[in-house]
Amino acid sequence: MNRIFSNGGLGDFVVNPFNELAAGSQRLYLAAPYFTHAEPLLVEAEKGKPVQLLVGLNAATDADALKAVHGRPEIAIRYLTHRFHAKIYVFDRAALVGSSNLTRAGFLSNREAVICLDRPEDGEAIDELKALFFELWEAGRVLTNEKLETFERAKETLADEPSDLDATIEAAVGRAEPPNVNVESRRITGERTFLEGLRQQVYEEYGPAFDEVTAILDENGLRRSDLAGVGDAIETNRFLNYVRLTHAQGDAAWQNAKQRNRVERRPEIERFGREWVEAADNRVPEDYSARLATVARVFATRSAFDAAGKDAITEGLMSIHAFTEQFRFVKGGYDRLPDEFWKLNGNDVSRVKNTLAHLIHGPGDFIRRLHDVPYDPSMKLSKFGRFCALELYGTVNPAECPPMNGRMAKALRYLGFDVDPT
Repeated sequence: MNRIFSNGGLGDFVVNPFNELAAGSQRLYLAAPYFTHAEPLLVEAEKGKPVQLLVGLNAATDADALKAVHGRPEIAIRYLTHRFHAKIYVFDRAALVGSSNLTRAGFLSNREAVICLDRPEDGEAIDELKALFFELWEAGRVLTNEKLETFERAKETLADEPSDLDATIEAAVGRAEPPNVNVESRRITGERTFLEGLRQQVYEEYGPAFDEVTAILDENGLRRSDLAGVGDAIETNRFLNYVRLTHAQGDAAWQNAKQRNRVERRPEIERFGREWVEAADNRVPEDYSARLATVARVFATRSAFDAAGKDAITEGLMSIHAFTEQFRFVKGGYDRLPDEFWKLNGNDVSRVKNTLAHLIHGPGDFIRRLHDVPYDPSMKLSKFGRFCALELYGTVNPAECPPMNGRMAKALRYLGFDVDPT
């Protein structure tokens, strides 16, 4: 392969080494301040390849291109708004680095200067580029639906105004910049990194995977009449529960399951969906509708929760699968779980209510609150971990967060999604 690519007269277009290296790699790490060209990423995503995409939110980046790749289970997207100029494309055993942005012009027509590192002696340089990519990646913010919509609105509103679009966009979405190694205060803290990892897991892994399953079930009319009225997200939860209990029994089943791309996953989901719809035993507890009603009655509104006493809170928590699963670690099992929960939490009803109110009805960022509940010492509750918080919040607010628990995550992994079930 050539060493230097410039979109010159000899046909040395940047798109050629990009496509060739991407086709031969299992994972892609892409960083570019300007992003308008989604097609190469979609080609690789359709093959099931994980892609980490870091872009700049600015006047040059195209909202439609972002919408084309956003929400794909294979593509994780983060963004920066300031002090981000690097164009780095890292593949399994090669890299491209130079002046070319992820745009059609950068790949095909602008006069660029891009070097291809794919020789044995380039190994150290490729590792350094990958390390630089991850430094920038850790500084990036996860591109949530809310941030993408804010970005799109800012561009539409200001398209014909002579103002500084980049500054206005940054003001709308919030400044995100890489750390300055010369300024200690700008170093990324461990908590920030953990929060972004949690945000990635919820919005870049669980959410898109859950939505893909929901869409396939809907498109094929694979819904059970005995679950009518619970809502698509809750019914998808029950389908994944069926997959886990019927097909993904034991840890080896999901741990050894191969990752599949979107095309490969579809027939599997359709096959299991047809089986589930026709199954005499759909693996849904007989009292499941009653459990959902209890969760809604106790937790759905702040006023109702403020009025709830210890018994009502206990009943609500016992309606959440991830919580009742804690019985395995309690002497005396299921029946003893409520007493053990309250004992380990000092029978402090006020503290338990403060924690749960903060999770479900608190102000600000949900991921921040999701972090607080299991990890902030002032809020942490015994026998109420991350999946308990995710399932409870997702059951109350399924449009914002899928009703996830460990069983759902393992079913998704069994179906071929690249998700972390732990």
